[in-house]
Amino acid sequence: MSTFQKIIFTLIALVALIGFLMNLDAFLFSIMNTIITMFVVVGVIYLIYFFFFLTEDQRKYKKAVWKNKWKYRRRK
Repeated sequence: MSTFQKIIFTLIALVALIGFLMNLDAFLFSIMNTIITMFVVVGVIYLIYFFFFLTEDQRKYKKAVWKNKWKYRRRK
């Protein structure tokens, strides 16, 4: 590889790095936005399942299991 090719390659790599750093905030914001949206959608689906598809006894049982797990998890 000649010196001229090395200089051109270095310039192209530098421009690519600067472009990546300039768009990094938009890229990270996009990923965080996607993750938050996914959590909200999963939460809404779970709430619909919990309140509309489970009977009252099933909801009480799930709450009791959750409280029991939480109680004993904190003791460890």
